Amino acid sequence: MYFLGVDGGGTKCRARLVSGDGQVLGEGLSDTANVTAGVENSFKAIMASADAAVRSAGLDTGIYADCTAGCGIAGANIKELRSALSAMPFPFRKTSLDSDAYAAWIGAHYPDDGAILIVGTGSAGYAKIGKRKMTLGGWGFALSDSGSGALMGRSLIRTALLCHEMIRPPSPLTERVMARFGSDPEALVAWSETALPRDYAAFAPMVVAAAQRGDAVGEKILADSLKDVEELLHALSELGAQRICLLGGLSEVYGPLLSRPVKELLVAARTDAMGGAIIMARLAAKEASTADASGK
Repeated sequence: MYFLGVDGGGTKCRARLVSGDGQVLGEGLSDTANVTAGVENSFKAIMASADAAVRSAGLDTGIYADCTAGCGIAGANIKELRSALSAMPFPFRKTSLDSDAYAAWIGAHYPDDGAILIVGTGSAGYAKIGKRKMTLGGWGFALSDSGSGALMGRSLIRTALLCHEMIRPPSPLTERVMARFGSDPEALVAWSETALPRDYAAFAPMVVAAAQRGDAVGEKILADSLKDVEELLHALSELGAQRICLLGGLSEVYGPLLSRPVKELLVAARTDAMGGAIIMARLAAKEASTADASGK
């Protein structure tokens, strides 16, 4: 018996393979698995990370018949997309599929109450308080994903264009961004027509570094993003969450900058999202075993 935990985010997809007794056998990495960017592409990324984890364990994909998988995938909070992804030909004995926020919550708190906020390429919150399960955000960077790297990057790109046209005063940061596109707005527009959330999020480190150097544009974008993150954390607290985990690639950036009252809400996660996905897999295997035993 093997268990596979997959954490499919907007920039990368990670997988961890463990034995029945919980020993980590291997891990794998692949491209973005965000299902909003395409169901088939998401499926391919999940399988690529799973195959890489199996190879790193010195095994072959023949083990999939004895493997239960748990997959926490960005965008899978949207029911239609989750259903479409679930219908793909997964080769595992059983597959449990949900959002990356749900997998992160299970890893952080299960079986106790609590909440999580992921801030990476996208952002999403999830809370379980008693019998209530609630999500916040996670609807994609066109409409949601406050405080995310994608929104931070998009804000920088938009500001750089405004500054290039002298609508706003430029800064070293905006000039560096425009220089990447040959200081040509048409080249920037052409890039934007095919850019994915991860492409915008790639500019987030530039914002953080510039803010630390005192760049006015970088400071404003980071301050606005921090305000959005605090708003989400306050909202989770208002829902009744007394223990909140701040997770994701930008959590280390925001953590030290949060106000004292918000910091007091934060706790460390018990395990990561891949660990949470493995718990999903174990619960699915247990459910299947119970159903078999009862003859259903």
